[in-house]
Amino acid sequence: MADFGYGGIGSGLDISGMVASLVAADRKPADNALNLQQSKAKMQLSAVGTVKSAFDLLTTSLKALKASTAFDARLVSATKSGTDDILTVTSTNAAATGSHEIDVTQLATANKWIADTSVPKTKTFGAGTLTLDVGVGDKKKTLEIQVEADDTLSSIRTKIEKAGRSLGVQSTLIASGDNQFLSISQEKAGTANAIKLSAGAGNADLTALAASMSERTPAADAKLTIDGVEVVASENTVTDVVPGLTLNLKKTGKSTVTVSTDVAAARKVMQDFVTAYNGAISAINTATKYDIENKEPSSLTGDAQMRGASSQLRAMMGGVLKDLAAAGLDPKTLGLQTRAYPNADGSLVLDATKFEAALVNQAGAVRQALTGDDGAAAKLFNMVDGYTSTTVGKEGAFVSRTKSINATLTDIDKRRKALDVRMAGVEERYKKQFLALDTLMGKLSQTTSSLSAQLSQLAG
Repeated sequence: MADFGYGGIGSGLDISGMVASLVAADRKPADNALNLQQSKAKMQLSAVGTVKSAFDLLTTSLKALKASTAFDARLVSATKSGTDDILTVTSTNAAATGSHEIDVTQLATANKWIADTSVPKTKTFGAGTLTLDVGVGDKKKTLEIQVEADDTLSSIRTKIEKAGRSLGVQSTLIASGDNQFLSISQEKAGTANAIKLSAGAGNADLTALAASMSERTPAADAKLTIDGVEVVASENTVTDVVPGLTLNLKKTGKSTVTVSTDVAAARKVMQDFVTAYNGAISAINTATKYDIENKEPSSLTGDAQMRGASSQLRAMMGGVLKDLAAAGLDPKTLGLQTRAYPNADGSLVLDATKFEAALVNQAGAVRQALTGDDGAAAKLFNMVDGYTSTTVGKEGAFVSRTKSINATLTDIDKRRKALDVRMAGVEERYKKQFLALDTLMGKLSQTTSSLSAQLSQLAG
């Protein structure tokens, strides 16, 4: 309300104060009603938001539970020879549980050749041809290397590496004073990647260079037995023998590889669900509780939607527990049950020891009952998603409720602005009325003064 700061000239009245008081009195009932509606809506919005957040966490936990990934997780280990690894092993979820006896009898090695004879750094070899064979049998590739008349051992080395680089061939020089030794090696292990350098006819220096190459490390395959079955691999990383297992061979010797279910991963996913479920139940209870001692309701006490959500969630969980029991996974076996009297509040408790035992003894049954599109997690997820989904056209009940409350708050803001406009008009009306009164009282005052003066003259 504008403060026009106008005092009564003719009357001496505090017109500004009187107008402000009258406008405030007129505005108060509407303001109180709007404030009450706004406060109630904000408290409901906060409470619904808290419950929705709890349901969102439950949705997330159910997604993880129904995905089954955690129930497929594997722990894998390999025994050592003393303090040294014979091999290390990694696994994917495709690995079957069990153990494997592995005996590594030979490691794969990469071929390496070094010249027995050194060559002066400045020596040139004359024109000719070197031949580099990579591989064996029908898969062998032969590379011809053209040597120019002024090529030194350094430039020949460069040409050898350039020709064989794509096939894993490396070439280096080892300096010894003013002389150098040629070294040729293969990055890739296995007999299939063997290398051999030879020279064409007609150049004695190139022939001598090729003949001086001595095999320092032979090309060899890895050899091992897995549960008595002989295996040959071109590399020390063996990936295609036991499904889901990758063996990284370190040295020869025997080792036992054990694959087991990672019960800790599955237990965490299950415990996360139990925690989220209890959080959802607790959030509804808090939002709808009635303070008996102080006789004060909460913002959603008696709310039909919250009662429905609580009843639906508890009923669905009760059905799930019955289905689990029918599948041989009752509380004594699986370790999952509702909290018992005297703390029976609808929440769940999980006996981790029993749950882990069930994973070890009945892994398939537990996985089938809880995970997948037909498991308990999927049934619960579909129900909870009906409250939390943000998909256009399929919005969950809590999402729609939140939008509705926000729309109410927006409407209250609009009504408050409309009230401001209306009160400005009321203020202007009061102002005009009081100004008119003040003018009239001013005239009356003047008339009174004039009459008094005239009467005084008559009396004199």
